Amino acid sequence: MSIPSVQSMAEVPVTAALTAVADVCGRLTALAGAVTGRPERPATVDERWLGSGPVVIVGGFGTTPFGLRTMRDWVERLGYRATVHTAGIGTGCGGRSVERLRAVIERADEGDGVRVVAHSRGAQFSRVATVGGAPVRALVALGAPFDMARMSPSMIAAATAIGAVGSLGLPGIATLDCMRGPCCAEFRDALRAPVQVPFTSVYTRGDRVVPWRASLDHGARNVEVGGGHLGLLERADALRAVAAGLAARSASPAARLAPTG
Repeated sequence: MSIPSVQSMAEVPVTAALTAVADVCGRLTALAGAVTGRPERPATVDERWLGSGPVVIVGGFGTTPFGLRTMRDWVERLGYRATVHTAGIGTGCGGRSVERLRAVIERADEGDGVRVVAHSRGAQFSRVATVGGAPVRALVALGAPFDMARMSPSMIAAATAIGAVGSLGLPGIATLDCMRGPCCAEFRDALRAPVQVPFTSVYTRGDRVVPWRASLDHGARNVEVGGGHLGLLERADALRAVAAGLAARSASPAARLAPTG
């Protein structure tokens, strides 16, 4: 099955250059992994995981379609039709990024809603789109920075650097106002608003990019796996969690209890 990838963000020179750099980094990482050994994929597919219909896979900061290849292959192996959305490699304004994602979801919808799998900042966009009424029937987040109060120093530094560049007027880049200003106030509020569809948040305590506690959500089925931030896109335990989340038909209150620690 061959489904074309989608990059909804209009290409501008700055974004195009950043995308090219991210793609090269992703390919170098893959090359290193081929030498050292990549995480094993699930050898079998549980019948309960099989499904059909559209799935939108949303990348986070610095993610290109190449970096989402394993997740896309897995989703298609489960029987779904996958569309990849890289969200302008996650550097754009939150509010505008959600609008672009919502358009992608609406185009993919065949009348029965769309399942969404989203990584890192892409999970922020996906949650806000879902809360805002996009036709999402199930949401699976991976390494999502939902709790902005728990941002790590490295995340704050990266966001500030991007915002400073965007504030200089470069197109396609978030500004400092997106972090604290009124332009994205609704976006920030929606990161903690209730999600009314089956919702799974996958996290790892080995995440050195997004503090794992920032991914916990009282309204989600919180699933812990191993590895690090990027491993959430390819480790067998993370892929199994994605499969179960996509197959979820209803959110069980008993499964929503957030771990403590």
